Amino acid sequence: MSKLSSEDNNITNGKRLLAIRAVSQLSQQDFALKLGLSHRAYANYERGEREMPTSLFQSLVETFRIDPLWLLTGQEDEPLYLSESKSLDASLLEGIVCLVEEWLAKYQRTLRPEKKARVIRLAYDHCISLGQVDAGYVSQMLDLAA
Repeated sequence: MSKLSSEDNNITNGKRLLAIRAVSQLSQQDFALKLGLSHRAYANYERGEREMPTSLFQSLVETFRIDPLWLLTGQEDEPLYLSESKSLDASLLEGIVCLVEEWLAKYQRTLRPEKKARVIRLAYDHCISLGQVDAGYVSQMLDLAA
C-alpha cells in the first residue's frame, strides 16, 4: 500500500466499485473484462485489498460515465453519472492527473487521496475554463497543497 492511501480509503473505494458493478448488473469477471483487468486484480480492488490506480479511475469515467468526483469523494451509496450537459474533457483531466503525478514524483511529495482529489478538481475547473492545461497553475496549487 502506498503512503497516499489507507486501508479505510481502499475499502471505501472498493464499496464504490461494488456499487457501480451492482447497478451495471455485471459479474466481477465481466466487469473486470470491460475495464481491461484480470478478474483477480479487480476482485482485490473491490475487496479493498489493493489501492486503485489512477488508470482504473479513468477507465470507470470513460467506460461507465461515472462522475470522477463521486469516485474520489462521493458520500452517496448510488453511483453518480456524468450528465450529458456536464461533458468531461477526458484528455484535459488526463493531462492534469499526469502533471500532478509527475510533480509529486519529482519533488518526492505525497498527498492524501482527498487532498489530491481536491487539487485535481480545482485544477480541472480552472483549466476547463481556459480550454487547455495550465501547468503553471497546477504547479502553484501543488506548491500550496503539498
